Amino acid sequence: MADDSAADMADEAGERGEGARFMDLPQLEARARGVIGVCAMDSKARSRPMANILERLQATGRYTVVFFGEKTILDEGIEKWPACDFLIAFFSKGFPLEKALQYWRERRPFSVNSLVRQFLLLDRRVVLEMLRHIGVPTPAHVVASRDGGPWIHPALQQAVERRMGLHLGTSDAADVEELDADTLRVGTQVIHKPFVEKPCDSEDHNIYIYYSRAQGGGVRRLFRKTGNKSSEFVPGPAHVRTDGSFIYEEFIDVDNAEDVKVYTVGQRYAHAEVRKSPVVDGHVRRDSAGKEMRFVATLTDTEREHARAVCKAFGQRVCGFDILRAAGRSLVMDVNGWSFVKGSEAYYDDAARILDARFQKALHHRWVARFVDPDAVGRAAECRWALKAVLAVCRHADRTPKQKSKCVLRNPSVVALLGDASTEVVLRSPADLRRALDALLEARLNPCAADPLPTIDHLADVLARKISMPGTKVQLKPLNGNDSKAKTQSAATDSAPAVLLILKWGGECTHAGLAQSLDLGEIMRKDLMLINSSLLDDVRIFASSERRVLSTVGAYASAFLSQPTEELMPRVCVRPDMLDDSCAAAKDEMDIAKQQLRDFFNFRGPLSANPFCSPGLQLPPEMGDSPRMFLCDMCGIICRLIARMEQNFTELSCVDALQPEWCCGETPDLFRERWKKILRDFQIVEGEDVVYDPAKVGELYDSLKYDALHNRPFLERIFMPTDELQRDLQENSVAPAHIPPEYPPDLLFAQQDVRDLYYRAKQLFDFVTRREYGIEPPQRKKIGVLASVPLLRQLIDDLNAVRNEDGARTRFYFTKESHIHTLLNLIFLCHMPTMVPYEDVGELDYLTHIIFEVYERKPDVDADLEREYSVRIGFSPGANCFHILDTNIDATHALKVLPRKNFTYHMSLDKAISKLQSLLDDKCACNVSAEKE
Repeated sequence: MADDSAADMADEAGERGEGARFMDLPQLEARARGVIGVCAMDSKARSRPMANILERLQATGRYTVVFFGEKTILDEGIEKWPACDFLIAFFSKGFPLEKALQYWRERRPFSVNSLVRQFLLLDRRVVLEMLRHIGVPTPAHVVASRDGGPWIHPALQQAVERRMGLHLGTSDAADVEELDADTLRVGTQVIHKPFVEKPCDSEDHNIYIYYSRAQGGGVRRLFRKTGNKSSEFVPGPAHVRTDGSFIYEEFIDVDNAEDVKVYTVGQRYAHAEVRKSPVVDGHVRRDSAGKEMRFVATLTDTEREHARAVCKAFGQRVCGFDILRAAGRSLVMDVNGWSFVKGSEAYYDDAARILDARFQKALHHRWVARFVDPDAVGRAAECRWALKAVLAVCRHADRTPKQKSKCVLRNPSVVALLGDASTEVVLRSPADLRRALDALLEARLNPCAADPLPTIDHLADVLARKISMPGTKVQLKPLNGNDSKAKTQSAATDSAPAVLLILKWGGECTHAGLAQSLDLGEIMRKDLMLINSSLLDDVRIFASSERRVLSTVGAYASAFLSQPTEELMPRVCVRPDMLDDSCAAAKDEMDIAKQQLRDFFNFRGPLSANPFCSPGLQLPPEMGDSPRMFLCDMCGIICRLIARMEQNFTELSCVDALQPEWCCGETPDLFRERWKKILRDFQIVEGEDVVYDPAKVGELYDSLKYDALHNRPFLERIFMPTDELQRDLQENSVAPAHIPPEYPPDLLFAQQDVRDLYYRAKQLFDFVTRREYGIEPPQRKKIGVLASVPLLRQLIDDLNAVRNEDGARTRFYFTKESHIHTLLNLIFLCHMPTMVPYEDVGELDYLTHIIFEVYERKPDVDADLEREYSVRIGFSPGANCFHILDTNIDATHALKVLPRKNFTYHMSLDKAISKLQSLLDDKCACNVSAEKE
């Protein structure tokens, strides 16, 4: 600790221009680069803010970056950790802080943040004690210690006592008593409600606020942000917790209901932002990147002095803490240690500039090498576990809603479209689509007795409207007279040729999808350039044949490889056999699952009596006890909304004015047609009975999300009651004056019926969609194997190649949602060491990606050992936002892709290959292979 303390004091002296403590040495040669070592858990080390700052430092030409990586940090001894000149190391959950401290003591790099003093941040009691000692004001508080007081690192205790004259960790056991409903006694001290109860453990974010009887009582429980919630209120009497050690603070009624977040980079720089306090209503306001909405704030001179004092006392150059402003006071609380501003280019520039200046000053004085050979500066040892391969399976980006209509027809004019083909025919070109329209018009003029004339009218009308739109196509599948599909749609008994005609339109990649693809490609490029730039030397991209997938690939690849799209697309390998539709056997098995879902949801009665229920069909409590009643209520909302829409279209002459600009080829009429079709498909009337098709929730949910992103003004207004809409148009006829940045209202989207429909549709979508790929595990495995054999083979071949061939490699497989579902199911079902339960995997949104990262461990030069390989699977749910109606959307209409998280623990490469191979060895997979060959 003495050396750590001396180093910190030397750094402070250097900032003041006092270089006498260590001898100045000549500057290094211009060609020598300092090595920045990043020693942190991967979710932090490879975050977007870190990548942005490190990229700027590398761009100076003065530095090389080496990532230690979790595998090295957790599994290797410190003697195997790479050498570096500058160390970025900080605590987060799971990080071995003591181990990192030992590494620093052995190697003596220049550490951006003091490692030993990070132990100060692990206990809120110690933080408050330190703040009090340095004269930084905090809320009045009392401490109830039931654990004998905070643990203090021995070296830290000595250093703080020697340098600051402060003896840490003294804390008497406190007797706690609730004197009455509003008063708490802790030892001899008394505190009155409202007060805040904080666990002493800084990693425990379950903080409670207790309100007085005069305020109505109750408790607000704060927690780590989950979706768009950061707290919840529980009414009624509430007793303080007694299962640990707690700090009780006075409740501060902050100005403007805002908290101030402060971020330092050294003692002279502090960036501040304000956010809505989580104690107001628990709603988190987010932007399209999923980032909590914050606005840049200006600190007072006093607050800047507090920032300098916090940074110095805790030894953390890069640091974050909170300020509460109330009645002219600024109170500091919750010093968080290493924190980065998110999404601020100006901050990234400033942080990189300050760190660069600090590193260069250290190099000039050779502080980084004062205990080792000065000539070793700039020499980095390779990380023992290096990332050698990345295999990513990705869903396409944002698209327009997919729609389709289908019908079995026997009219000769339609059957003739097949020509001599005995398998499926797809018509896409304008000329072919015109032939299909002419055939439908002929079938309408000269109908066959077995053909449903209303359906023919509908198909002809839709095709006439959509014939010029990208993505419109007609699929024709020959059926024999005894085909089961034909029987379900016709009572005819003759053996006349029949064809299943499927008209599809929509499903095209949007401008938002292109923006998402470019953004993700750039992020991935930055990540791999920093981790191992050779991963960009061998890149191959595979794609399905669908237009939305190819559009996604074009944008993504241009950003990832930094080349024009037109030069890249010829190099993309289109593999419909591997990445397009599932095989027929998988579809048949999925039809069985969908039929069980239909029967389950259409049963009239409680869940306990439902004969179609199985262990995999247990409704979540919020969906009630009757699946059919849930659908009935949801369709009631849809009917009510569509009736309002129809009335508004009929009675208002200004419908076009509800949304002045439209994108993606939409119009008010197309919006209207799409929503009417949703109801027709979802609620099927059979005589006096109504049958619901839960599988159609995908179209409903897709439309809600699409309109919330691309047509939000129209979505909110067209479903208003007509008189209410007229008033709204009158009140908003005058453009509002400029309004300064402020937090949006609690509910950005005010139309309550649409809100109710969205959350019901979301619940149903999450329940139904994953079960379409199998309800019980054996069925999920069977569908997964049947659908994914070619992709599994390719992944296994790629994993084997990593071990058998030299050089790093990157592979991308762009596909549709179904392949993401089936692959994810197989990862669970082949017993990979997953970190996330199956039930906790939510929606697989646009640009969801599953990433296999293969790490190689190189043995010592003199060791006669083979190289080791480890695999870890990462996962991102894509551009996902649960509370999409209350998310601020910018002009791109694009949600940002959520960061990748670890999905499995590390496992040996042989083990991973064996588990995937076991799926191919399944009898079902063998049968499929034999049929194809």
